[in-house]
Amino acid sequence: MCNNIEEDKVNEDAINKEKVRPVLTIGIPTYNRAEFLRKCIENIYSQVGNDSRFEVLVCDNNSVDNTSTVIEELRKNYETLVYYKNDTNIGVSKNIQKVLELSKGEYINLHGDDDYFNEGVYNTIINMINSNRDCDLMYLSMKWHPLITVRGIGMSNYQTDSGTGGWISGMVINNDAYKKILNKEKFLYSSLNHIFIQLELLRFNPNYCILSGQINRVDTGSAGAYGYNIMEVAVQNYLDILYSFRNNGLTDQEIEYHKLSSLAITFPLVRWILQTRLPLSVDGGIEIFTKYYKGEPYFDSKLEELKAILALKVY
Repeated sequence: MCNNIEEDKVNEDAINKEKVRPVLTIGIPTYNRAEFLRKCIENIYSQVGNDSRFEVLVCDNNSVDNTSTVIEELRKNYETLVYYKNDTNIGVSKNIQKVLELSKGEYINLHGDDDYFNEGVYNTIINMINSNRDCDLMYLSMKWHPLITVRGIGMSNYQTDSGTGGWISGMVINNDAYKKILNKEKFLYSSLNHIFIQLELLRFNPNYCILSGQINRVDTGSAGAYGYNIMEVAVQNYLDILYSFRNNGLTDQEIEYHKLSSLAITFPLVRWILQTRLPLSVDGGIEIFTKYYKGEPYFDSKLEELKAILALKVY
């Protein structure tokens, strides 16, 4: 009789544990980067342990390296680690979307498999969520000062405060609010669909919260980037997303402001890519810039600035 009661208690505890929804899913899309992924996961768990407030979800895009073996090893120690492997490689964009679909947490932090946060950041994110639950959108902004949390209202202010919201690992979104977005795939293959999602959330709930400060360790992003045209993404795709919110969250004046201010991010980024010889394309950069900026009062001066930067390209 006593054994039955004890067994019932164990089963009840297991069921109750299953019902508890994590506060935050740390969702990691990955492909063939097993050792970066291991380092990322170990960094997360070194800070949060097996805290049920966190779900760590890895969505493997059918890797052919030893990713599965690494995950099997890690899951022996980390009970909140969830692993999903696609049957086929569905592409980067679809795999990111798969992470969002599979996440169970109240909030989701999309997280690069080679991004490593400083000690205390994950718990600070939980505190930010608990103190700002009227916000469906939050963001992590890398600055050099100690961590601080600031609030704001509206798409235009968010674009300024977040620096366009382009760093995918900085995005923290309300899961239920995300599920209500009707056209989640509108800019799926732009490499910036996450910016579209952020602005869509603000269209329905303009409140946002930003955690800024020393978010990243110095070795964050060590796997590098490759496979896309930076001018196409940072100019063409970004502005197309902004234009899609014209008079639906952003005024013409606000769009013009961000159109110009975004160059203060794009141009240094292009310069850095060329100087470090990252395998990212800048082909057609002049044509793309001309198409989107021709007629602006600053067009000629900015075009000359861009030409000087592109002259750094080594063939």
